[in-house]
Amino acid sequence: DLLAEHTSHVPTKIAFIGSGPMPLTSIVLAKFHLPNTTIHNFDIDSQANTLASSLVSRDPDLSKRMIFHTTDVLNAKKGLDQYDVVFLAALVGMDKESKVKAIEHLEKHMAPGAVLMLRSAHGLRAFLYPIVDSCDLKGFEVLTIYHPSDDVVNSVVIARKLGGLSE
Repeated sequence: DLLAEHTSHVPTKIAFIGSGPMPLTSIVLAKFHLPNTTIHNFDIDSQANTLASSLVSRDPDLSKRMIFHTTDVLNAKKGLDQYDVVFLAALVGMDKESKVKAIEHLEKHMAPGAVLMLRSAHGLRAFLYPIVDSCDLKGFEVLTIYHPSDDVVNSVVIARKLGGLSE
């Protein structure tokens, strides 16, 4: 719902960075919310990608629309500008410095106007994941910061890469 509030069209191509061995967010998005969108899942761990690929291989539709790339996002310099939306998982950058480094890399290589959705934390949940503040998103316009008040651990930050047309 948060993504739909800040885009005027359904994204055709999404990158999910740090998808891991059980890419539940990608699966839920592809299966229930974005049935015509291709999701490129990036993870640094080849074994995680092998497990994730095997998991979706049982579903003919998902196996066509979910693609897995084994790479460190900091080494990905070409191609990140092809995505309408880039998700940055909570476990990419387990400390503040690493998280900011990943965000700065995305800012350099994402397309102007593309949306960045990232997971953050708030309050005591910061013991689990680093907090991403608005000031960490240089080169992005912060659109929404959502802090859940239930059992969900991660906050969500949505920002738009500067340099594109506002939607």
